[in-house]
Amino acid sequence: MIADILVAGLVFGSLYGLVAMGFNVLHRPTNVVNFAQGELIMIGAMLMAATPIGGLPWAVAAACVMAVVAVVALAEERVAVTPVLRRSSHAAGWVITTLAFSLLIAEAAGRLWTDQPSTVAPPWPLSMDVEHVAGFRFSSYQVGVVVVAVAAVLLLGLLDRSRLGTALRAVAADRDGARLRGIDPTALTRRSFLLGGALAGLTGVLAAPLLLASVTMGLGLLIKGFAALAVGGIGDNRGVLVAGWVLGTVEAAGAAYASPGSQSVVLFAAMLLILLIRPNGLRGLAVQRHV
Repeated sequence: MIADILVAGLVFGSLYGLVAMGFNVLHRPTNVVNFAQGELIMIGAMLMAATPIGGLPWAVAAACVMAVVAVVALAEERVAVTPVLRRSSHAAGWVITTLAFSLLIAEAAGRLWTDQPSTVAPPWPLSMDVEHVAGFRFSSYQVGVVVVAVAAVLLLGLLDRSRLGTALRAVAADRDGARLRGIDPTALTRRSFLLGGALAGLTGVLAAPLLLASVTMGLGLLIKGFAALAVGGIGDNRGVLVAGWVLGTVEAAGAAYASPGSQSVVLFAAMLLILLIRPNGLRGLAVQRHV
């Protein structure tokens, strides 16, 4: 049973970590936590399940989904984020505007698609067939999800060390000061929303074969991704992936030893306990300002 819990924790925790990485990508230049991130992920999953895109070769379909969700995220940036930040970079009106955008997406999805979950096949040569190795039971697709999550952390780390990453850190530290140094915060915000939207689309594509694609899947992933963000630390992509694995394992243990209905209670109790002990996140990185 412990082996099954660990496998489930790694797999579903990787999804929670990917959601939290999407939060980080959008938060860096804007200090905004995008409450529509869950619905962006839902769009990605539904596009794979309920549109002709899902009939394309998997790599082509995934690229199309990422592009479409990136455009939706850019539209969100234009109508729900930039107008708020234009008034004041410290304004908190984005909480309401991103929530409103999330509700609009959910309403549109409810009109486009039914609320019946849809199955999505994993890409060839991966499968959901269970393999037995050294007492662990897992499928090749589950391994693929974990590998993609680790690769996402590495790629975002490379981006963070690039010239673009330096500019993003400058905007995060002082949006007005960065503008005085010749950096265009608006352009960087657009790029971040495009990247964050693409990452949300990829997360939806990966989640669909595991969770079943449905118009209601966004809220659950949003909440658990936010929990991974809180435990892992805002801006720390390695931390949020580790936090996702920890929370995924706790959730699986709650389902196994308590009951499936209480797994969310166990998960959030664990989150509160961790934050009481490590208020700056699991890795406890100090908040630094880079200009």
